[in-house]
Amino acid sequence: MEHSPTSAEFKLSLLILSQIPGVGSLRLRGLLNSFKCYERILSASHQELTAVPGIGASVGEKIIAFSKSAAKLEEAQTTALRQLDQLEKLGARLLTLWDEDYPALLREIYDPPVTLFVRGNILPQDKEAIAIVGTRQATDYGKNATRKICRELAEKGMTIVSGLAYGIDITAHTTAIESGSRTIAVLGCGVDKIYTDPGGKLYPKIIEQGAILSEEWFGAEPSPEKFPRRNRIISGLSLGTVIVESDSKGGALITAAYALDQNREVFAVPGSIFSRKCNGTNELIRDGKAKLIFGAEDILNEVKLPLDKQNALHTHAPQRELPELCEAETLVLKALSDNPVHIDTIAETTGLDISELLILLFELEMKHLVEQHPGKLFKRTVDIPLSK
Repeated sequence: MEHSPTSAEFKLSLLILSQIPGVGSLRLRGLLNSFKCYERILSASHQELTAVPGIGASVGEKIIAFSKSAAKLEEAQTTALRQLDQLEKLGARLLTLWDEDYPALLREIYDPPVTLFVRGNILPQDKEAIAIVGTRQATDYGKNATRKICRELAEKGMTIVSGLAYGIDITAHTTAIESGSRTIAVLGCGVDKIYTDPGGKLYPKIIEQGAILSEEWFGAEPSPEKFPRRNRIISGLSLGTVIVESDSKGGALITAAYALDQNREVFAVPGSIFSRKCNGTNELIRDGKAKLIFGAEDILNEVKLPLDKQNALHTHAPQRELPELCEAETLVLKALSDNPVHIDTIAETTGLDISELLILLFELEMKHLVEQHPGKLFKRTVDIPLSK
């Protein structure tokens, strides 16, 4: 009996079939394309199964052995039902390749996940997304570059995608949230595993302003072999992928390779030639595999966007409300501009001594109103009139 692709029965059947050894997303899609439903797959002969592209003799035998074992079928059904029950208790859901709100860009790749476990919501505007990934051991330069790019992308209404790892990834998600942008986190473990948010403060904000998703089942622990396949989803969700700080063997380069295979844009932030953490990004640029960028405009000029988003590139960023500032903080902000200013110049303009000025600049940096650059240079990050 054929079930609607959006029905609970169909979703249950996908989880059951996914437990057959050797049947991954590609083979499961092939089986469904050929047989249309769960029952026909399990009743097919070995000859019929091996006629499906990608189903060799060995996998065909495993499918038949699975279908003929009442114990295996019962165990698989129990496991699948438990997954759905646990997801419901968590407020999550199972999204399939045939659901209307399955990410449109991800559906286009060669090997899209047949099922995604999702906390939060995927919205139509999330097809206008940029991935930002990089090293877990990020430098201040890498974090500041990530914040700058994410803020600029947020001002243009773009969704930020990353992998919720320490370093560049978490900086990207956090900045997106602070900027009011949507953000999607792709995990290499179950969506119930909070392994990079021990305080439990970041996950709820991501769920509120986007989604946390994974193709790994509920309860799956993070492990090294899961992250490379996770990376194809990060790039697959995005119009382009930005690499910020990665050494020559960094996981972010796997994401870049997937993006290239998926015919998506790859961008890299140039880094120091003296830092191993920048070797990978610099090599991508040198080898012509990534476009060198200084900010969001370099990215958005390359990716395909709807006309209204293209027009937005030539408009000024919307004004954002200043947090509560003391008189001295306002004085310092007025002394800064969009271009980096040396601390001596700021001191001369404001009449403040260096020790007091450093404290004020640190406070403003914590409020994401100021960025520090090498050489004691500081710039303002708010493009709004200062009336105070």
